Amino acid sequence: VLYRCHAKSFHQVLDIRGRDRLYFATSEQALLQSGKSTNPKEIPGSGFWVITNSNTTKKKSMLTRVAETLGYSAAEAEKIRDYL
Repeated sequence: VLYRCHAKSFHQVLDIRGRDRLYFATSEQALLQSGKSTNPKEIPGSGFWVITNSNTTKKKSMLTRVAETLGYSAAEAEKIRDYL
């Protein structure tokens, strides 16, 4: 949903990453090379890929960071996170 609402600026999520791992990329291969057991999936219709082999807490953290990167306030990002 965030991609559909912010398609033109979604490329900013490529800067969201962990200490040793990419969370988002423009190819499956980039995520596979960034760590073990990343289980990349394409965000439907976007051309962006995301790792999916994370626990729910990490996924919520990633979603919060995506929302904030796309310009949502901390309170709005928290509400978005709670949908997960």
